[in-house]
Amino acid sequence: MRKRTKLLALAAAGMMLLSACAASPQEENPSAAPSGTTQPVQTGVFSLAYDPKQTMHPITGTNGVNVELGGLVYQGLYELDQSFQPQPRLAAGATVSQDGLTWTVEVARGVCFSDGTPLTASHVVQSLELARTAARYQSRLSGVTGVSQVGGHTVVITLSAPNAQFLSLLDVPVVLEREGQDPLGTGSYLMEDGMLSPNPYSALVDTLPAENIPLVEVSSPDRRVAAFDSGEVWMATTEFFSPDALGYSGTCEVVDYPTTQLLYLGFRTQGGACQDENLRRAISGALNRQNLVDVQLSGHGDPTALPISPAWGELPETTVEEGTATQTSLRLIVNEDNPTRQRLAQAIATQLAGIGVTVTVQTLAWEDYVSALERGNFDLYLGQVQLTQDFNLTTLLTGSLAYGGSQSEVQALLDGWRRTGSETELEAYVQGFAQKAPLAPICFLRGSLLVRWGLVTGVAPTQANPYAKVDQWTIFSSVEDKNTAIQDQDK
Repeated sequence: MRKRTKLLALAAAGMMLLSACAASPQEENPSAAPSGTTQPVQTGVFSLAYDPKQTMHPITGTNGVNVELGGLVYQGLYELDQSFQPQPRLAAGATVSQDGLTWTVEVARGVCFSDGTPLTASHVVQSLELARTAARYQSRLSGVTGVSQVGGHTVVITLSAPNAQFLSLLDVPVVLEREGQDPLGTGSYLMEDGMLSPNPYSALVDTLPAENIPLVEVSSPDRRVAAFDSGEVWMATTEFFSPDALGYSGTCEVVDYPTTQLLYLGFRTQGGACQDENLRRAISGALNRQNLVDVQLSGHGDPTALPISPAWGELPETTVEEGTATQTSLRLIVNEDNPTRQRLAQAIATQLAGIGVTVTVQTLAWEDYVSALERGNFDLYLGQVQLTQDFNLTTLLTGSLAYGGSQSEVQALLDGWRRTGSETELEAYVQGFAQKAPLAPICFLRGSLLVRWGLVTGVAPTQANPYAKVDQWTIFSSVEDKNTAIQDQDK
């Protein structure tokens, strides 16, 4: 989705959006020995943001700006495209054992880090082992029980339970550690002298859009906004659905990308009116998701009634009996710290009135909201969670976020699909989900890449890497330069 607009209007719209569970971190405790300081940047030169006070380590680092920049410096065994499908980068191939518990990954040969060190299985094992204990990757790799190498280019990964979608979790950066410095990577660029320079060992070195990319120091959210608004920095990411979205302004192009952040309506399924799956299906069927996304989220979401993003691919059609609702009254709880969350709740209440369901929206302080969820003191609640990239819904069905009650039947169907990955099991899972309606998905939210003046074309951002496919970019020096190129193309 591309929109050319004034960001002043978009920023205002962004304040109307539902809060994320956690904002992307912008500041944290300084880390030792970052890669280098930044250099002065000439006006009109393509440049990106960087926080030299924080680490660039792509596994242990949590600084949002530097993690994004890491997409140009580091690569994983796989990289996910905008459909969340794994594309090989440092992997030459992978096989899985018959019981689904052991994955064998062949590491690509002939790949070097930016200092010329050949990539081996040892680097992959060390990186994955580090990721298993790192905050950013610990959750997704919780099912990994062991990582080992066989020879110089084979990695063996064992799991506690089968997962046919496991390769989608292996976009963990592979690094070459250095004492007292940020690690080296195998990506298109390398960090040196306060800028990004082409990695001479990258296969894409001759196709990059910029010989060097100057970096602008942004050590605070305010500085990041100022750098983008002034034109010092040409790209920035934001989440318009978050109340913590930075207030960028100025003319730019907005390029949305899918995320695994699920916005949903939760039910108390054990006790109360919503223990009736027929009522839950009626409520889910009454939601006008497209309207909720367009009006409340300014279009920054992919509406769906299923727990897998529409961006993932075409899902089997569900054929379940339409639910019916009798005159009933329900209480929908929402936290009071975000007015948008309250407006969204009121919009849902209005839609459900059309099927005879009277919804009373109750706003609670955050602590009281969490307490009500944990005690099951609600009929409905608004929730948002970032799923892992294999769309594992376990945490909401039987895990720590199953506030409405455990959903073991749907969990068994999910486990069946995760075990085989077959179309038959997928169909059974989505059919069972639609039938039982353990929760009512509203949409998967979208992140946004902002491109100053629209002077970079060919961008294809993803949730994990807003700077993906950099070799396909075209960078123009001015709007006039871009318009001339377009006119020449049309001749």
